[in-house]
Amino acid sequence: MRYVALVVSYVLHPLWVPLFLFMLLWSVDPWLRLQPAMMVYVSSILFINAVAPAISIYALHRRGALSDLEASKRSERTVPFIVVMFYQVLGYYALTRPGVFVPSEVLALVLAMMGSLALAMVLTRWIKVSMHLLAQGGALGALWSFNMMHDLGLDGALPIGFAVAGLVGWSRMRLGVHTPKELALGFLIGFATVRTVVEWDGVL
Repeated sequence: MRYVALVVSYVLHPLWVPLFLFMLLWSVDPWLRLQPAMMVYVSSILFINAVAPAISIYALHRRGALSDLEASKRSERTVPFIVVMFYQVLGYYALTRPGVFVPSEVLALVLAMMGSLALAMVLTRWIKVSMHLLAQGGALGALWSFNMMHDLGLDGALPIGFAVAGLVGWSRMRLGVHTPKELALGFLIGFATVRTVVEWDGVL
């Protein structure tokens, strides 16, 4: 079962979840499919934001700055947070530079992901917030919000998102990386932050 937990943890790693989420939204949201050039551009930014931090974190591990690639020790998590945030800020700049049009809902989603990461980074001084569940909560919050705002008819499929989050949470506990409290906190931060920012943008 440990092998299964490892596969789940790496396949649904928080660096990849934003890209998977965006590809899923692309496939189910007719409004987004009307803008293929924009979708390709945003997807390329999210791909870079997955690969570049992964390489940087691997380099930190090789140099001894991290005990493991999971940054299991709370005292070692600040630097990986900063690395990921750095690339997300660069990505956000690329999405908002002059001449680039990205729908406000998509920009709000990217901004919400940055906000949830920043909040988790602050809280890591006291508790080891689960990044895996932060990403899962954010992804489900995004699907929930886009479903409501764009009338996608996904109400019946949303429970699958909770099941996937539960599976990821099980994998993190099976690997001994997080406690239920850390997992729940990560999920709630991701879910609440994304829903609040994206839906607030929709109201405006």
